Amino acid sequence: MKNLLLVTSCTGALAIAMTPGAALAQSTGQDTGSAENPATLPVATDQQAEPEENVITVTGSRIRRSNATAAIPLQIFNRETIEESGSVDLAEIVAEIPGVDSDLSPESTNTSVQNSGISTINLRRLGSNRTLTLIDGRRAISNAGNGERVSLNTIPAGFVDSIEITTGGASAIYGSDAIAGVVNILLKDDFDGFDANLRYAKPERSGEQEILADLAWGRNFDEGRGNIMVGFSYEHEDPIYADGTRPDSIRAVSWGVPSDIGNFNDESLLPGCDDSGRYCFTPSLTSYIPGGRFESDDAWNIGGVWYNDQSLLPDDGRTSGEAFETYPDGYNLRPGQTLSPEYEMWSGAIKARYDLTPSIRFDAGAMYTVINTRARSAPEAAIYGDTYAVLDADGNATYDANGVIIEAELPQIASSHPFIPPEVEETRSGSVSWYRRFNELGWDEKNNDRQTLRTNFGLSGDAWGDWQWNVGGTYGTYNQHQRDLNEIDLQHLANALQVTTIDGEVVCASAAAREEGCVAVNIFGEGSITEPMADYIRYNADLRQEREQVTGLASANGTLFELPAGPLKAAAGLEYRREYQRTWGQGGDKILQTTSTGVPDIEARFDVIEAFAEIDVPVLETVSLQLAGRIADYSTVGTVSSYNIGGSFFPSPDVRFRAQYSRSQRAPTLTEFFSPPRGDYDSLTDPCGGLLPDGTGITPPPGSDASAATIAANCLAEPGIQAYFADPDNAGQAFGVGGSVYGPNAGNTNLREETADTFTAGVILTPRFVPGLSLIVDYYQINVKDAIGSVSTQLAAELCYTADNYPNNRFCDTITRNPANGAVREVINQSENLDRYETSGIDTTLNYDWEIGGIPGDFDFNVIYTHYLEDSYSFQAIDGLQTEDTLGIIGNPKDEFRAKIGWSHEGLRVTWTTLFKSGGVDDKDVGPGEPAYFDVGSQSYHNVYVGYTLRRRPTVRLYAGVNNVFDDLGPFLPSGLNSGNSRNIVSSLNDLDGREFYLGARFAF
Repeated sequence: MKNLLLVTSCTGALAIAMTPGAALAQSTGQDTGSAENPATLPVATDQQAEPEENVITVTGSRIRRSNATAAIPLQIFNRETIEESGSVDLAEIVAEIPGVDSDLSPESTNTSVQNSGISTINLRRLGSNRTLTLIDGRRAISNAGNGERVSLNTIPAGFVDSIEITTGGASAIYGSDAIAGVVNILLKDDFDGFDANLRYAKPERSGEQEILADLAWGRNFDEGRGNIMVGFSYEHEDPIYADGTRPDSIRAVSWGVPSDIGNFNDESLLPGCDDSGRYCFTPSLTSYIPGGRFESDDAWNIGGVWYNDQSLLPDDGRTSGEAFETYPDGYNLRPGQTLSPEYEMWSGAIKARYDLTPSIRFDAGAMYTVINTRARSAPEAAIYGDTYAVLDADGNATYDANGVIIEAELPQIASSHPFIPPEVEETRSGSVSWYRRFNELGWDEKNNDRQTLRTNFGLSGDAWGDWQWNVGGTYGTYNQHQRDLNEIDLQHLANALQVTTIDGEVVCASAAAREEGCVAVNIFGEGSITEPMADYIRYNADLRQEREQVTGLASANGTLFELPAGPLKAAAGLEYRREYQRTWGQGGDKILQTTSTGVPDIEARFDVIEAFAEIDVPVLETVSLQLAGRIADYSTVGTVSSYNIGGSFFPSPDVRFRAQYSRSQRAPTLTEFFSPPRGDYDSLTDPCGGLLPDGTGITPPPGSDASAATIAANCLAEPGIQAYFADPDNAGQAFGVGGSVYGPNAGNTNLREETADTFTAGVILTPRFVPGLSLIVDYYQINVKDAIGSVSTQLAAELCYTADNYPNNRFCDTITRNPANGAVREVINQSENLDRYETSGIDTTLNYDWEIGGIPGDFDFNVIYTHYLEDSYSFQAIDGLQTEDTLGIIGNPKDEFRAKIGWSHEGLRVTWTTLFKSGGVDDKDVGPGEPAYFDVGSQSYHNVYVGYTLRRRPTVRLYAGVNNVFDDLGPFLPSGLNSGNSRNIVSSLNDLDGREFYLGARFAF
């Protein structure tokens, strides 16, 4: 994800809005910049800036009131602030704010089965499912088939007028999911004229060239009673590939203990390593090489050159007993993989409103967005003994008497196989075992096409007194088509490896397979697989998903009666929502015969009817009290209720206090509740790795109190591991099968709703003796009970094999190993109501505007700072409640801030923005001085922006800037670390672009 945010002047595209009565935040009241004076671009504002007499509806309430009386923290990025951020991805813009993080990004979802290419955010590190994202105060259709996630890259930044973010539970106002808070994307409204914004960006390093065009046209008609707007946006970003311009992206190392001590390839002799047992950056190559290795480690082909443990032993000091060694003979799969996918977006919108009478307004709108992303990973690999399902004549999986899928295995190569070359024949002692990466098939690609339609309509008007009413609804659809290209059809590969000779031609042995087009495959050596061979064993999977959302709302708000301190205001209403999901898995049971990750067919739906009410009570002229409640009836979990109570106290214009307590709920998503196991892959460091037949060689997980003897005894009890040691080809070798494993995620119809208790309290200082200064300090605490989640693949494996009651615990029940070689085949991650999440912290916002005598222009300074006090989750482990403290680990910093200083003068605007996150450790259970200890320092990125308005009517504005001025890519976090992976530099702390330049022009008339 790009942590540095590019600049855009996308003031000109349009947006759609939902019903005006339901558009819960229309203005901040502080807009020191405007279309006529775009050089004055304000910094982020907070609700205290709102003049008290300006009565509006803000995010976090359905009552029209002054922002001065709001009880909850509210951060606002207005249009000019968004433009100065420079990003065209709203998730990146919002993630600038401390306390807001990217949850899923195109960079972090490269290999994701269902989420590749989407861009979501989460508040307070509680996940995107606990962050409610609204568009103009209305729920939006999810852009994921496995969760309630609104991908913000489906909303062009040029369509957006402002973004409002609240902290804390808001289920009483908005319903389910608003546990961590609400992000409300407010779209442009009532535009009259034409606006165009063109932008180009390019980093110094390879990839990520970006082109953006936003166009908008709007017109008032019928003497201002009506308005119509249309808009169009296009964006294209080139992919970023791992290559030499980002050297860390192709480094073939991982964090681990050096091995092969005393051998020719002694890893302890590498820079930074020794033989003390201390962790260091050790070689990380894969033994699945494009030319193949055969007879276990006895013969192999690299770059078309054959080696073996007989006459062709490499001249590097190794003995025939060592033969092939993953280091240095293995394959580096990193070069050429996407770090950030290719991205293309087309979006069009239309919006109209018309005053039917002086007191009744009709409005409607639609936005349609098409996004295409393309990502690629290393080509697929296979090994003899890999299993696949046996299908019947109708293409359905077959089952034994116990209901277990009947499987076949990829065969070894028969001793009489005509393709066996002399270099392998020299080492052969029977049939030939093999391991190979199938580069001839091409990159493992995931190409996604996503279409999102969001529509709305509504009627709103005045009733009696100051009462207003509105009725309306939304309809949204989301369709995804994913093509998973260049996988291996294992059944076809098995057919193609078993051959015979007919009339001097090598053909597939099975007559039935030949009739179906079988082509004999030669796997011996790089490039040995011809295009016809590759076509026969290639499998391209298709995944299709559809979401549909229907909502309806009827509400009213106004003054109930007058109290001595002012009017008692209220809002109440009814809301209906229906969610539907349909997933078509990749080719039915055929997927079980391939290397593609299977996603099951899913069809699920739920609906909910809700009633809500809210009151604002003026207790005294300086004290207000807010109460809200909601009751909802779900077709899945039944009746749930939520409420909040809060208030504000402003004894003088200089100081204001606010506080709120809330009880919020989150109902399970369709996927969490209904989904059968759906495919996913996770990294796993097998707790049994390094095991020798005598029980030695085990290293307990870092920070674990478990004994190596307990782990060894449990691992040796696995039949598959015993089969590994019984194989003569593995004689004298430690058990070491690990890496990426199948970790399907499964739903659970026994789930309950989550419940969160949130408390916020703050003070706002606007001292009159320092004009232009405001200081806001807020404390928050969020406790989530019965949190829905799953124990990670890694933790489940560790809890299974470190337990004294192995295998009789729920963690071992989720693990399946290959009975032939002991490799972990599957770890099911089932949704559960885990115990709780707890997070708390302090937010501080400082704004200061000033002038300096003798220096022309105006200066402004803004700092948003968050200090986390707690960040943990707990769940029921084997021996009771286990708490994982995640505060201060890499990616979960204790401190983060965004600081921005700006200067404006006569159409010229210059800003400097710094984004900071404190460092962290990889594992809090591993202390300094322990062998596995790893930490990173703090990260800061710096952006500069310059904009100049050449003329004002019509407006012509030029802008340019540099992001990541000091060209810092961020920390190196390879696999072997809890916070790392094999792409090395794609964590939330990294900026893949490096130093990036951009320029653009905006035209408006």
